[in-house]
Amino acid sequence: MAVIAHVAIVDDWEAARNIGEYEVSTRGVSLDEAGFVHAVALEGVERVLDEHYSDIRFALVLVLLDTEELRAEGLEITEETPGLPQVHGPIRTDGGAVLAVLPIERSGDAFVLPDLSPFGGAEGPSTSA
Repeated sequence: MAVIAHVAIVDDWEAARNIGEYEVSTRGVSLDEAGFVHAVALEGVERVLDEHYSDIRFALVLVLLDTEELRAEGLEITEETPGLPQVHGPIRTDGGAVLAVLPIERSGDAFVLPDLSPFGGAEGPSTSA
């Protein structure tokens, strides 16, 4: 099982749970606009947070996804940039592909990541600067 992650704004994820499908590519960009949902390999989560989310104060979650289950649900996954997979289509919020939805905490200006070791990632929690 290969696990990838998607950083979501809590309000976006919760709204999607009400309709059953998540259709946000990345912060402020819909799936329709981008054509895919941005994802990241577990070892790249801190870098993505630091580069793309350090300026916002919205509550964030890390959605962990099973790539085999995504494909079984009919979604294509491509990776034009190593470590940055793209999920082509909406993600079922109640489907088997969603392994976990974990809160991303903050300590001052740093992100505090949850323990990703059960999913093949780094032992945590870890703090990014």
